[in-house]
Amino acid sequence: MSDLSYLPKEFIERMESDLGSDFHAFLSSYNEDKINALRLNPIKHSDNSTPVAISDMIEDKVTWCSTGYYYKDEARPGAHPYHHAGVYYIQDASAQAPVEMLSPKPGDYCLDLCAAPGGKSTQIAGKLMGEGLLVCNEPSKNRAKILSENVERLGIKNAIVTSEYPDKLATVFEEYFDCILVDAPCSGEGMFRKNHDACAEWSIDNVDMCADRQADILEEAYKMLIPGGKLCYSTCTFARAEDEEQIAHFLSLHEDMTLVEDRRLWPHEIKGEGHYLALMTKKDDGRAEVIADNRLRLEVKSPSKKELEDYISFEREVLTDKIENNLYLIGDTLYSLPDTAPDFKKLHVLRGGLFLGTMKKNRFEPGHALGLALKADEVIRSYNMSSDGTEIEAYMKGETINADVDDGWILMCVDGYSIGWGKASNGVIKNHYPKGLRKL
Repeated sequence: MSDLSYLPKEFIERMESDLGSDFHAFLSSYNEDKINALRLNPIKHSDNSTPVAISDMIEDKVTWCSTGYYYKDEARPGAHPYHHAGVYYIQDASAQAPVEMLSPKPGDYCLDLCAAPGGKSTQIAGKLMGEGLLVCNEPSKNRAKILSENVERLGIKNAIVTSEYPDKLATVFEEYFDCILVDAPCSGEGMFRKNHDACAEWSIDNVDMCADRQADILEEAYKMLIPGGKLCYSTCTFARAEDEEQIAHFLSLHEDMTLVEDRRLWPHEIKGEGHYLALMTKKDDGRAEVIADNRLRLEVKSPSKKELEDYISFEREVLTDKIENNLYLIGDTLYSLPDTAPDFKKLHVLRGGLFLGTMKKNRFEPGHALGLALKADEVIRSYNMSSDGTEIEAYMKGETINADVDDGWILMCVDGYSIGWGKASNGVIKNHYPKGLRKL
């Protein structure tokens, strides 16, 4: 067995006590190679089959997630144009299990309470397919920015990204959501094989601190769950204090909550890292339909036709159909709010629906988020590049593209998947791929 001295001594002793005869198989799993996985984005790729362009990266299917795939060690999916086009999300296979257990459906009102960096939020969005509402929350402002970027990259239209602590969120969303995911901050024991640095932050005291914090988060989640709703709790740790004991304590406080299923994913038993997940439901006391019908909606003053004049011109010249959702103008930035948009005026919101673009002097400039959310058949002009060609490389570096296309805004696509904007003039497409995303 290779050197496992990086594992904390107290952690090893506790795991040996907990696992008994399975302990040696568990410990041996730390000698195995890291397991890599990704998950296709149904919003961009509705067919569950593997896209041909990445088929040589893929090794096998993730058995518990219909859109999950394992990829080869030598593959570099983060560098592929499909990653930048939001065709897939790189996510540990075990981390794909909680949303599958929660099983939201189109039209549900969903909350991902501890959402950064966005893997599970984007997975929920793929289940909703643009219907219903997704509130993605992350208290850390810096991590919330990364979350917002990933929501944008995967072309999600019906999401609100907030950055609040759960108790503040609960004052706005009392008995509001059909589905809540609490992927709780934890001691991270399940990630020790993948991330040795996590061991340095581990201690018995940290496990206890995490358990206390998780209990507080679960209490706030309970307040926001509608009667008849589903709550999935998950961690990437093995500590019973953060897993089974946490759920038992929570259920003892709430007689109207029922445990439907809980499950451990052990690295010596499955292809993935360590995970715990538990699905609970709240008793339907007959009020759910009335509560749902009276959910608070965001009331906004619609921009005037004069304020929207340049956008309307863009819409007429570029899009095949109008974007009919509520248009929301904040300063010079224009958003399309989901019809289900909640009243979020008291919250710190990073992304209130789909960012359409910016009102410039005498013109409208479409946002990158809008480009990623559109499909080729939703625009009048698009330009397709091959994922293995030189044009996509040039585009992602910010270079111009020579092409025989009509003048005006062009939706740039890679193998048919939208990846950004260009603006054509006299046979040259000027590059509008964001400078911060360009590959140098």
